[in-house]
Amino acid sequence: MNWLLVFLGGGIGSLLRYAISLALNGKAIMPWGTVVANLLATSLLAYLIFHFENTFSEGQRLFWMVGLCGGFSTFSTFSLENWQLIQSQQYWWLSLNLVVSIGLSLLIFFWWAKVAA
Repeated sequence: MNWLLVFLGGGIGSLLRYAISLALNGKAIMPWGTVVANLLATSLLAYLIFHFENTFSEGQRLFWMVGLCGGFSTFSTFSLENWQLIQSQQYWWLSLNLVVSIGLSLLIFFWWAKVAA
């Protein structure tokens, strides 16, 4: 049953990421779809951790945190898009993508930790 919960959550998360990428990427150099999806997934995961982690059942944790947040965020696409920015010598956009994606993700976690305290 646990694998089914991860599968369902991951499928929903992946569809959300795909929809956001379709809506935001277009012909832009910056991969905004991946940035937004990763930041939303980070925010959801941080919110769940700081507000519900101790009350979630194993099934809820697997569906929401492992499945949905795991499928919604994507490190592999983030890495690929950074590689593509390097290949196309778009170093400004590469730097912006790294700083925005990693920096804001950490700030989101700090913010939710402070809100939950």
